[in-house]
Amino acid sequence: MNKYNRIYYLISISGILFFSAGLCVLGESIIKKINEQNWFLVGTIALMLINAGVCLMISSKDYKK
Repeated sequence: MNKYNRIYYLISISGILFFSAGLCVLGESIIKKINEQNWFLVGTIALMLINAGVCLMISSKDYKK
């Protein structure tokens, strides 16, 4: 396995993990909103994680050789 394949797998798997973590945090934010608790900060963190995951997954294709 060459260097580019390792970087590709590292970035793409990191993207999947960030995206999945963002979805989990989003679920927590929805629960907080239903219970009328402070949900804005948790929702913002979920948005950042989801966007970071999608960006990592898309940018990993540059390293696929």
